[in-house]
Amino acid sequence: MENEKQMIKPEADKHKRNTVSIIVLTVLVLISLALLGLYARYRQTPSEPGDDTGPTAALNSPTPEVTFAPTEIPSPTETPAGEPTVAPSPMPEPSVTPVPKPEFQPVKALYLKPESFQNNSLLEHYIDLANRTEINAYVIDIKSDWGLITYRSEIEDVRAAKACRDDIDIRKIIKKFHDNNIRVIGRVVTFKDSVITKYKPELAIHHNGKLFDQSSDGSGVYWLDATNRKSWDYILAIVQEAINYGFDEIQFDYVRFPETSLYRYELSNLEEGKERREYIEEFIAYIRANVPEGTILSADIFGMPLISSRDHGEIGQTLETIGRNLDYISPMIYPSHFANSAPKGSMANGVGQVINGIKFTHPDLYPYEVVYNTLLVGKKRIESVEGYKVKCRPYIQGFTADYLPDGYWKKYGVEEYRAQIQAVYDAGYEEWIFWNARNNYVEEAFLPEEHESD
Repeated sequence: MENEKQMIKPEADKHKRNTVSIIVLTVLVLISLALLGLYARYRQTPSEPGDDTGPTAALNSPTPEVTFAPTEIPSPTETPAGEPTVAPSPMPEPSVTPVPKPEFQPVKALYLKPESFQNNSLLEHYIDLANRTEINAYVIDIKSDWGLITYRSEIEDVRAAKACRDDIDIRKIIKKFHDNNIRVIGRVVTFKDSVITKYKPELAIHHNGKLFDQSSDGSGVYWLDATNRKSWDYILAIVQEAINYGFDEIQFDYVRFPETSLYRYELSNLEEGKERREYIEEFIAYIRANVPEGTILSADIFGMPLISSRDHGEIGQTLETIGRNLDYISPMIYPSHFANSAPKGSMANGVGQVINGIKFTHPDLYPYEVVYNTLLVGKKRIESVEGYKVKCRPYIQGFTADYLPDGYWKKYGVEEYRAQIQAVYDAGYEEWIFWNARNNYVEEAFLPEEHESD
């Protein structure tokens, strides 16, 4: 009997183990099937338009190539034989379902340095300022004075040169502005660039076999060569990407050559008998031909081209021709930047500046008069060119020029801000932008929104 019990027990244990094994296997199979079902369901669920699952989602997503390519611009000067024009680097496609842009009023804007829109608390401050006052637009850097793209870019050369901020998604920032009906103007420091020129020195201006350095201390302030069409393609790639990211306007700054009156350098494709302005104007035409129809293009120019027909310093800016393929020019009419009669010091020439027949010996002390008369002269010249449709939206002074000689500067506050704005209106224009590199604006000068001037 004992032997029978001993024989039955192992058989019972074996049966019990088999039963447990079958149950475990069944559970595992059911779990696996459930997981496969969830995975299949996840794969079949499309993302909603504009879906954002977190701050890094858009940054890490793959970016397809843009669908438009450069168009050659006919010009008296063709690209030298054997030197093909380089195609722009790949860029993101526009959204499949683009969000309609708000209807904008005539621009009343401030320039914001990168920190002022990259920092969320500062960004909220400036959005609130626009919501409370007549300010309805901001100029923000796409490409800064040093040559850095201020947000994450997918352009091959930009990434290879480490020329962008990887932690900033500009699309989110633009959306915040647009949600508050604020226009976003993208400033592109065009030919001044100390980053891509080191990565691709063949695109740069040279002097005596080395990169031309504008700095006086050897710190490396370099320039792209505006006679080299390969440098045009680099700028074009940046512009196309910025348009796809949602900027409302592209504004070119430093769209010129370094002053020959101050510096010596050589240009790679400068042709005898061809004016430097022609290269700048052909560059703008090239950009115009390679951006979507309706893109607003503008350019910052010095204030002097409005009152002088001479191309001072051969920078390539002539009032009557630079705007042929632009919607706006933004002359920098800062009273502090005109010559004063001090015997020495900043902007001193011992004589002063004649504007519209009026001699200003202390121009910074007369913000209304300087802005008004400069615009009058420029307006008359623009209107004298048949078929010239470019509009004028001046930059005006939002800073105190205490670096000028003693007695030749004044503190710029509410009165000086409003005087310049009134000068713009009295000259027959309705749009303006204030410049203050540090963004220390006198915010009390801007009218409450409900009291905006018509």
